[in-house]
Amino acid sequence: MKRAEYKIPGGKLLAAEVEEKNGALLRVKIVGDFFMHPEESIVGLEEALTGSPLDEIDARVESFFRNRDVTLYGVAPGDFAKVVRLALAS
Repeated sequence: MKRAEYKIPGGKLLAAEVEEKNGALLRVKIVGDFFMHPEESIVGLEEALTGSPLDEIDARVESFFRNRDVTLYGVAPGDFAKVVRLALAS
């Protein structure tokens, strides 16, 4: 399991734990001091990323937020993709 933290400039802290195999995400867990409404949307984002080829992380995150009514406070959709990529690189 790989882990990384990302402090958003002027914002919140995100952390991701990821596991990858054969160029795809097997497991994704995202936590932090951000706010997301509805709160259970984070589980949906993790599920949307699970199984994703590594080169589709940004597209999967963008698609997830584009197709749902989710409100974010202190973070932006791209921050989630960034912390996942940081975890993969750790």
